[in-house]
Amino acid sequence: MNADIVKTLNYIKRNGPVRTYYAIKERLRDRKNNDYVYSPIGEEQRLDQISNSLSMDVKISVLVPAYETPQKYLRELIESVIAQTYGKWELVIADAGSSDTVRTVTGSYQDERIVYVHLDGNKGISGNTNEGLKHCTGDYIGLLDHDDLLTVDALYEIASRIEKDRDNGIKTQVLYSNEDKTNADGSDFFEVNVKPKFNLDLLLSNNYICHFLVSEASLARKIGFRSDYDGAQDHDFILRCVSELQHEYGPSCERYIAHLDRVLYHWRCHEGSTAANPRSKEYAYESGRRAVSDYLKKAGIDAEVTHSEHVGFFKVQYRPDIFSQRKDVCAMGCRILDRKGRVKDGVYDEDMNVMFLGLDAHDSGGYLHRASCCMEVPYISVLGMIPGKEASAVLNELLEREDRGTDIDYRKLSVEFCRIMKERGYRFLYDPETTVRGK
Repeated sequence: MNADIVKTLNYIKRNGPVRTYYAIKERLRDRKNNDYVYSPIGEEQRLDQISNSLSMDVKISVLVPAYETPQKYLRELIESVIAQTYGKWELVIADAGSSDTVRTVTGSYQDERIVYVHLDGNKGISGNTNEGLKHCTGDYIGLLDHDDLLTVDALYEIASRIEKDRDNGIKTQVLYSNEDKTNADGSDFFEVNVKPKFNLDLLLSNNYICHFLVSEASLARKIGFRSDYDGAQDHDFILRCVSELQHEYGPSCERYIAHLDRVLYHWRCHEGSTAANPRSKEYAYESGRRAVSDYLKKAGIDAEVTHSEHVGFFKVQYRPDIFSQRKDVCAMGCRILDRKGRVKDGVYDEDMNVMFLGLDAHDSGGYLHRASCCMEVPYISVLGMIPGKEASAVLNELLEREDRGTDIDYRKLSVEFCRIMKERGYRFLYDPETTVRGK
């Protein structure tokens, strides 16, 4: 049976015909509007990066746990690393396969920076990655799946950011970039994932960080990978990194997590891959749910984590309410709809633009489903928001200052409210479950 038909039938079974209708409509819209074109760096920039990298001294270990990798994919992976404009790297390939495929391909490259490690049996993705970690000698460790590709400037951008932060007195611990997907032969690029700066609540909703993930070597070794979370080992790994940084640095830990706003990683789609068919590894989503639940438990937060209607996405339900569990959150923003059921207000980005403006209430926001994910947002509208006790008191004080004889400028009021609460150290979250119908 056609894979798309199977996915549609599974979606109907989980979510019913109404949601399925809107999901199909959304998918068709996204395909029609997909005008993404990957733009690699030009020759002049490539040569500049090679020249600039000579004065940089960060060594990056690229770790690849491999298992019976098709020769074509492995060669393209290795060559994407060899082609890097930044040369201070090592490529550690930890081979858990029983055939000589990976050994033969790796051995055909005469580059001392390529380290081949034959593992004694297949210990699963986490176990194999842990074995590979033992052979990494870099200052930082980047994770590369055995059939994916790095862009030519990936390691330069990582090393450059590390050195820039170091010059500013910050030893960056975790870095991640934007990514896209590529087809089986690497000729087409699509479904770009342009990520926000670190957003804990979005990470609790979904592993939006994914690829390319790089971490400081001692942190990576301390955290390691847990076999009980295979399939979602990267999600579990980054959540435990965050937990460790929160323990060490407190609320300021986010300054040690860097987002590079450029596509540095191509996630290959082929038959059987998770990128092409999310349901090819359904066990991974249960592992992800448990990873989120484990993070919350360690943080002392009483909450239940459930699967959303989208595979690989989760909902966190706090007990008895979020404000009793999350002292950093003061208010929840919502979606405010117009008469046609489209978003007209609710939450704002850094420039005070309405997020998801014009989106139908049933629309999840595209294949990344951002409109259906709980996440931290820079600003919220005081209209329809769910406030905690302190937020309610501040809002009431602001309303009392308004001239009751004139119309209230709620956009201006929202900005002032958010400014005050931010100065007090609070966060605002977007609650996709709460919808208010406006006029």
